Amino acid sequence: MRALFALLLLAACAPSPSGVLQLPQTGAVDEAPEPPRFTPRWAFLPWISKDISTGADSLQFVDGFISRDIPVGVLVIDSPWETSYNSYVPNEKRYPQFAQMVAGFRTQGVRTVTWITGMVNAQSFDGEPGGDVYSGASPNFGEAKVKGWFVNDGELSVWWKGQGAGIDFFNPEAVKFAHRQQDKLLALGISGWKLDFGEEYLERSKPLKTAAGPKTIPEYGQAYYRDFLAHGVMKKGRKEFLTMSRPWDESYGFPGRFYAKKEHCPVGWVGDNRRDWIGLIDALDHLFKSAQAGYVVIGSDIGGYLDVDDLDVTGPRIPFSQANFARWTAVGAMTPFMQLHGRGNFTPWTVPERVDETVELYRYWSKLHTALVPFFFSLAQDAYLNDAAPILRPVGDGPAAWKDDWRFGVGDAFLVAPILDDTGVRSVALPAGSRWVDWWDPLGAPLDGGQTLAAYDATDRRRIPLFVKVGSVLPLDVVDGVNGLGTPASKGRLTLLAYAGPQATRFKSFDDEGRNDLTVELKLGGLSLEHPAPIPAEPLAGVVVRLWTELPITSASARGQALTKAASRSALDTMADGWFAEPGSRYSWIRLGPVTGASTAVSWTP
Repeated sequence: MRALFALLLLAACAPSPSGVLQLPQTGAVDEAPEPPRFTPRWAFLPWISKDISTGADSLQFVDGFISRDIPVGVLVIDSPWETSYNSYVPNEKRYPQFAQMVAGFRTQGVRTVTWITGMVNAQSFDGEPGGDVYSGASPNFGEAKVKGWFVNDGELSVWWKGQGAGIDFFNPEAVKFAHRQQDKLLALGISGWKLDFGEEYLERSKPLKTAAGPKTIPEYGQAYYRDFLAHGVMKKGRKEFLTMSRPWDESYGFPGRFYAKKEHCPVGWVGDNRRDWIGLIDALDHLFKSAQAGYVVIGSDIGGYLDVDDLDVTGPRIPFSQANFARWTAVGAMTPFMQLHGRGNFTPWTVPERVDETVELYRYWSKLHTALVPFFFSLAQDAYLNDAAPILRPVGDGPAAWKDDWRFGVGDAFLVAPILDDTGVRSVALPAGSRWVDWWDPLGAPLDGGQTLAAYDATDRRRIPLFVKVGSVLPLDVVDGVNGLGTPASKGRLTLLAYAGPQATRFKSFDDEGRNDLTVELKLGGLSLEHPAPIPAEPLAGVVVRLWTELPITSASARGQALTKAASRSALDTMADGWFAEPGSRYSWIRLGPVTGASTAVSWTP
């Protein structure tokens, strides 16, 4: 339905000529202070979402993942969920006992984010099957209309959820009105907003009339995204609240532009892509443009959202492709924001084919993404505090270099080469100046950068080409053996994934507050753990090092004492301190008990 309205309006509404690539200053009302650049640690856990759902369906949805041992950290309740657009009042027929449901999810470790826009409707509808029927205006429309709290003097605009007007985020009284609406849901325990782009449907042929004078649609949008984030953070705190919004987007024929400024985009979602290879490439293009512009935590709708072409809604339906879904799952897991969302509402266990394989691969990639949360979070903090590069790092300096390739780095550690067609085979150019380890080959020798691996075989749909740079060291949260990164005995301990090389490298880890709490230095024959002052009051419960070395190790030491070699990998799990070398592999394990003090040194010899 959204695509249909986009097409109808494009003919009558000339594209805004302003700011396709620039992020304008908004001049918005500053009732809430400017929020700090921060993305809470929980936001890096896997997200799930359905297009049309209910309370009972949401409960089953979450339980479906948990019961299959697939991690989930956030549920997005998309539209429809309100009594009208946008009343901010849960529809008790669709979502009975909304607050209790949100609290129940929280006890399971799952936070709730709800969809919203800056529009309030005089008339609402859902065009999608399974939507709701609405009578009259949203109950909060009349007050805002009478008091002049909408842009364009309350002129109605048609958008994909009805006819409504946009709140004037440049009017102090309108902002207070908006905050009263937001507070209704914040009080019910939600952890954030999914901010959709209703502003694109406002009158485009002339500047918007606001309390602060004429504004363009991009300027208005920046005020909208900022206000929802700033107010939520002020009410709930930066660790407890976020917004997800679009960074770069070109959906539905609207001119491509940045939506929320990067400073107001703790989670950036490039959505509404087709569910095919065209859609995956489109998502990668939007992600790369966003990363190049400095957006830090970004991702896409795994498997694509649309089952039609957004510019030809009357065209043929795009069939579901398990091959595309599998490859997109892997790409989604290697981006900092991982979310399953699509119009078909598929889950790994309801796909039309290869169900067991799909559940297995989705579990693998979701658990890998979850294990990488300390790595993602630390990279985000480094970017926010030190203006370091964003987490996702496209290979190449622009669209001409990305075309037909779409490789990207994750931090300075991973190289990801997406599979982009049904063959499962592609060439992979390894960046020069480094050596690389194939994630899937425990015996393989390191690969020199500067070469191209022709016809790399990833026909196993559970895999995509994935490489780790020699010299990388990554903090992980490992709870089991699904990814081969540990065992259940790893739970509660810091896991370090280390690829020892001739050059010393360092990685700074950050705690939940966003403070640097540990620096790991890795070199050819050892690593050190350095706690900056003040030393954390709670010592590390233990450390597990999964160590790659070019030559097998024959001994290991820690804290100046030789470690005992375990008889087996399972025996190592019973030891306070020890080490074990995997037979037929370049990997070894080092296990340490509680780590106290400012510095701890670990060494090994080949």
